[in-house]
Amino acid sequence: MNSKKATALGLVLALGMSVSACAGKEEAVQETEESVAVEVQTPKIGSLTLDTAYIGTVMPQEQVYVIPKTSGTVTETFFEVGDQVQAGDVLFKIDDEAAQLQMANARAAYESAQAGVTAQNGGARDLQNYQTEEQIRQLRESLYDTDDQIAELEDNLGDLRDAGGKLSSAKEQAQAGVDQLNEALVAQNAALQNMQKELESLTAGSDSKNPGEVVPDTENGEGSGTADNKEIEELKSAIENQKNAIDATKLKITEAQSGIDQIQAQLDSIDASKAQIKSGIDQAENGQDTIRDNLSMAEQAYAITQNEIYPQSDAVSAAQLQQASVGIDSAQMQLDFCTVTSPISGIVESVSVEKNGMASAGNPAYIISNRESMTVTFFVAEKAKNVLNIGDPITIERNEHIYDGAITEIGTMANAQTKLFQVKASIAGAGVGENALPNGVSVKVYATTEKEDSKLMIPYDSIYFSAGDAYIYCVENGQIIRKEVTVGLMSDEEAVIEEGLTEDSQVVSNWSSKLRNGVEADVVSVNGEAVVTDEPAETQETEAENAETEDEKEAADSEGAEGEEVSDDEETADSKNVTEEAE
Repeated sequence: MNSKKATALGLVLALGMSVSACAGKEEAVQETEESVAVEVQTPKIGSLTLDTAYIGTVMPQEQVYVIPKTSGTVTETFFEVGDQVQAGDVLFKIDDEAAQLQMANARAAYESAQAGVTAQNGGARDLQNYQTEEQIRQLRESLYDTDDQIAELEDNLGDLRDAGGKLSSAKEQAQAGVDQLNEALVAQNAALQNMQKELESLTAGSDSKNPGEVVPDTENGEGSGTADNKEIEELKSAIENQKNAIDATKLKITEAQSGIDQIQAQLDSIDASKAQIKSGIDQAENGQDTIRDNLSMAEQAYAITQNEIYPQSDAVSAAQLQQASVGIDSAQMQLDFCTVTSPISGIVESVSVEKNGMASAGNPAYIISNRESMTVTFFVAEKAKNVLNIGDPITIERNEHIYDGAITEIGTMANAQTKLFQVKASIAGAGVGENALPNGVSVKVYATTEKEDSKLMIPYDSIYFSAGDAYIYCVENGQIIRKEVTVGLMSDEEAVIEEGLTEDSQVVSNWSSKLRNGVEADVVSVNGEAVVTDEPAETQETEAENAETEDEKEAADSEGAEGEEVSDDEETADSKNVTEEAE
């Protein structure tokens, strides 16, 4: 509880006891009839914050423990406690002889792997690719040649088919001529037979006559023989001619048939040639199939080599090179571990290694802090944690020095023992200078845990409490009026009024034992400015009353009297109760 609230509470208790013990009813009535000199203030619109004090611990925002990653003898150190270092500066070195040997071994392994890859992927692969590609090229040429050969044979076969067609047509024509000749021969033979029969008939008739009798020729006067003999001779001559004609026809038939035989011989020769060409085409096509099969196998083998065998071989080679490269990286890492550098810029806080001493992996060798920006860590309750935000300003106090900071981290999990939440804030520039905050000290941290903006506010001393309810005195129409109000956030100086007032209200800001509801008000100042009147006597009375009021407040503060608060409006108007806010 602050001194102001304690003073007000003691004064309220003392006055409450005085009013209960001494004040009579008639005196109270008489007082209400007198005017009371009051100072008034109008409410203002503003913001009110409530800060809570915490105890925090200051640490550099950046502090690192430099821990070597390998063990060995320290060969050199370069910085001592208090020295300023920059990020990347070499702090100390460890004997690296073993690491150098490991690096040499790793490089030899890499060169060996690289040589194997070069041998595998060099001339042998090129020769194999050339041979396979040449085989594919020759097979394709053979396939093209076979195509040309088959095409030529098919052209020849077509020519033979055309010639065979022509010969077949000629044979048909010749056969038709032979058939006609045979028909003519049949007709000729039939005519010959008829002639021969007629001759036989004539010959048989002439045998019954006188064969020596000459029949005279009446026209010439000479005898020409008999008529039957002449006819027989003529018929014989005709028969002879017919026989000659038959022989001629037979000769033609023989000649025509010989021509047909010649044509047939040519057709047979063409058929034999056609059969031979077809056989050649079949052989060529079979050879073409074989070439296609060989070409397909060669192409597949080439594709498998290029797409599977080589990639697999390359992958194995790459893995071998990668493994060898990892060996170099590992050796380089071990070599780098022997040179220990500072990860940040700052001041050397501690050194635990020395030249020719041992550095152990896992044990801190240097502690380096960057004090340009410090961090304060403090713990708050859940209610405060829910109000605070990243970036909220805070104030740090130590040895009467004030530092400004800002919240950078708010914990989300409460401590298992304290049930409090960790909050961190940065304090720029607090680690350097004359008033630098030392590392690890405790400081007082003030953080705004409550805030209300754009609220109606009045002086805290203007508020009175009765039975837990707040009220104030206002001046309205020249009288003092008691008003019930709803109080929000409060500080030592001001309080937020949620309900019960307006911006035009005239709130009594001074305390007087004569404050009563309905008493006439004598306003001596408004918002701190004196009200000029023509009655100096009243002014003097007001000043006397104010002085009396101050004396009574001091008396109440010194006595620290205790008593019960009075809630009746007529009996407790002169009392003021103040509540203490727990921190």
